[in-house]
Amino acid sequence: MPTETHLALLCPEFALADYEQIQLWRREHDAERADQLLPHFTLVGPVSGWSPGEFAREVEARLLGVRPFEIVLDRAVSHRDDGRSEVMDWLLPGPGHEALAALQDRLYSGTLAAERPAGPAQAPHITIGRDSDAAASQARMRELNEAELSIRCLASAVQIMRRKGERVKLVERVPLGRER
Repeated sequence: MPTETHLALLCPEFALADYEQIQLWRREHDAERADQLLPHFTLVGPVSGWSPGEFAREVEARLLGVRPFEIVLDRAVSHRDDGRSEVMDWLLPGPGHEALAALQDRLYSGTLAAERPAGPAQAPHITIGRDSDAAASQARMRELNEAELSIRCLASAVQIMRRKGERVKLVERVPLGRER
């Protein structure tokens, strides 16, 4: 039986045309995940050993006082994690990068500190593709960069998700800007 894990995702708000373009890329190059989850930045997870309520309360507590902020996706890279055969197509933020990193640090403070992955943190990113052919991925990312990629979006809420096997379910959407 698959283990239940929890995640905290930031699914930014896009202009409709930008969202449709991102989904087009995802459906073409990451079809099995494109309609499973919205385009997102993974802030926490997957972590196990938490009840959905405990995880949600911890994330909610860490988000108090965090204001919505703008992100500009202005760079595309081909990325391969150590030990993985597939290459991932990533969109990276320029403006908004520091706020995303600070938000992730904030979420991994307190009780979630023990859940933070060891080693250097991955750059905040939105995955738009996966490929076993590194050259093909690099060519796609070069094409996006040559087109002067610039997609504005708004970080306005964090989605708390529960995953069991390949099934992912929204537990709660926590708006940014809440005060105590």
